[in-house]
Amino acid sequence: MDQTIIRLSGRLHRLADKLPSPRAYRSACLSILSEVMPFDGACFTGVDGNTGLSTGSVTDDAVEAIHPRLFEYEYRGEDFNRYDQLAAAEVPAAALHLASNRQPERSARFRDILSPAGFGDELRAVLTARGRRCGHLTLLRRSKRPPFTEDDVRLVAALLPQMAAYLRQASFSADEAENEAGQPLPLPHEAGVFVLSERLQLLAANAAAEGWLAALRGAERIGPDIMPRPVRAVCARALSPSPQDGSSAEYAARVCVPAPGGYYIGIRASRMKSTDGEIQLAVTVERARPADILPVLAENFGLTEREREVVDRIVQGLSGKEAALSLHMSEYTLQDHLKSAFRKTGTKSRRELVWQLYSRFS
Repeated sequence: MDQTIIRLSGRLHRLADKLPSPRAYRSACLSILSEVMPFDGACFTGVDGNTGLSTGSVTDDAVEAIHPRLFEYEYRGEDFNRYDQLAAAEVPAAALHLASNRQPERSARFRDILSPAGFGDELRAVLTARGRRCGHLTLLRRSKRPPFTEDDVRLVAALLPQMAAYLRQASFSADEAENEAGQPLPLPHEAGVFVLSERLQLLAANAAAEGWLAALRGAERIGPDIMPRPVRAVCARALSPSPQDGSSAEYAARVCVPAPGGYYIGIRASRMKSTDGEIQLAVTVERARPADILPVLAENFGLTEREREVVDRIVQGLSGKEAALSLHMSEYTLQDHLKSAFRKTGTKSRRELVWQLYSRFS
């Protein structure tokens, strides 16, 4: 087992040098894993480290058919091996057959989705770098195959840190969304606004919405009849009950998605109720706001929580004195944090730092 881990680790390292696109890297990782650990379905998802929601997935036909329902079950109610649970676990990987004491039918996800689709077991893992999630990995085996073993779980868990480190650093710019002619899809300048039913059926949309949906679908290489995964994720979160008070969890129904050319796309969903009592979802898609991008940049550049708070005040336009007062620190301490942020981001002044958010990425 240890020799297999060392060999696969070397191949993953070489992949990082050849594949600048996170999507291509995730696809290649699945191919490598399939050579040593057979599976019949897979999903490798990019994740917003701030909200834990999907920024796009690599799937196959077997998983794509059940993907929308898996989103529903992930954000509604308890079950075995939920991603939130695995992210906090000592070993962030687990197989359903083992976790359920070889009784997978105890899982609602298994009874209602996996088993009817012909799957007998599921291995899930969460990729984390510097304490922040950057990916979810799911592997599935048909009922005719033996379930995943403890060695399978150990193998995946051993490779997670290396895959996570790459995905955290990788640029999305090489993974461009294209139209049928092979040309990059431009991002609309206006915000796209559309209304979905509770089952995510499109009910109404403004003119810009079509362009945004086309760009998101192009980035994931999915068809025009499939709702992009980040949209599904924010909608599922908006519909899910808050664990604190049972209310709608709209506060977290947002995601920041890397896009072609170094931009970021902000997606938000809000739960609504029509006059006849039907649940609907209002979704907004636009170039991400600085407030949305800041958590992503803070994660990518390794800013501490205090440095992030200082940068946030600077972006808001506060003076050094005002920022220090709002954070209950001296101006000297604020300057120390600001200098550290400059060094980590490769900037030399407040103006350059603000440019990173207002001009370069939005």
